[in-house]
Amino acid sequence: MSNPILNENMFNKADRYSSTETMTANGAIMKAFILALVFSVAAIFTYSYLKANTIGYNVPVTQFIIIPSIAALIVSIIISFKPTTAPFLSVVYSVLEAVALASISFLFNAVYEGIVFEAIACTMIVFFTMLFLFRTGIIQVTAKFRAIMFTAISSVAIFYILMMVLSLFGIRPDWYYGSSLISIGISVVIIGIAAFSLILDFDFFVEGENSGLPKYMEWYAAFGLMVTILWLYLEILKLLAKLKDSE
Repeated sequence: MSNPILNENMFNKADRYSSTETMTANGAIMKAFILALVFSVAAIFTYSYLKANTIGYNVPVTQFIIIPSIAALIVSIIISFKPTTAPFLSVVYSVLEAVALASISFLFNAVYEGIVFEAIACTMIVFFTMLFLFRTGIIQVTAKFRAIMFTAISSVAIFYILMMVLSLFGIRPDWYYGSSLISIGISVVIIGIAAFSLILDFDFFVEGENSGLPKYMEWYAAFGLMVTILWLYLEILKLLAKLKDSE
C-alpha cells in the first residue's frame, strides 16, 4: 500500500458492477489535475486573504488550520470507507486542505521568507523524480516492496499519534521538534517514505485500469495521490525550517 487511501484492498471494495465504464490511468491523471487546480485556487485565495489582512501571528488557528484539518480528516475517512463519494468529496477535501496548508505555509513564510516557494519546488522535484523512476521501471512494485512500505507507513502513523498525544500534555521533544541532527534525520526518513509512497500511488493508477475498476475510482485514485503529495509538501516544509534553524 502507498497510504491508507490507496491500497490493494480497494480492488475488492470497489463495486465493479456500478457502472458500464471502467477506470483508466489517463482518466485518473485528469482527475488529479482537477483536484490540484482546485487546491491551488483555494490555497492562493486563502494565502492572499491572510497576506492582504496582514494577520501574521494573530491568525485564528482554530478557524484557519485546526478546523479545516479536522474536517479534511473526517472527509478522507468517509471517502476511504465509501469510495463512491470520491467524485464530489475529493473536491471538498482539496478545498479544506488548501485552507489549512495555505495558513500553515503563511505562518512558516512569516518566519522564513521564501520557504514556501522552496518547499513547492522541492516537492515538484521529488514528484517528477519518482514518476521518472516508476515510468522507466527503475523501481518496480513487488510484494516485498508493498510489505516494506506498509510497515514504514504504519510506523510513521504510530509515531505521529505518539507525538500528538505527547503534545496534548505539553510535551514537545526537542529531538523531533527542534533542529538537531536527529530531528533533521527523522524528517529526512519520513520524506523518503512519502516519496516512495508516490511509486505505489502511480502503480494504483495502472493496476486500477488493468483490473477494470469502476469509473468513479479515477477520483479515488486522484484523491489518494493528493493525500501523498500534500503529506510530502508539509514534511519538506518542516525540514527546510529545521535546516534554516540549524544554520
